[in-house]
Amino acid sequence: MKEINYWEQFMATGKIEDFLAYKNVQRQEEKEAMRAAEEDSDAGGHGAYRDGAKG
Repeated sequence: MKEINYWEQFMATGKIEDFLAYKNVQRQEEKEAMRAAEEDSDAGGHGAYRDGAKG
């Protein structure tokens, strides 16, 4: 399946709908990157013994 390049589509058409589609994809990618960074920073950290067990 071919991935749509929303920016190129917007530049070709000039339609606001295409620009909004581009921004939507961009925001989604930023959210995914932030979520991945948060998961990496919290892995095995201070929350490892949440039930009060001593390590």
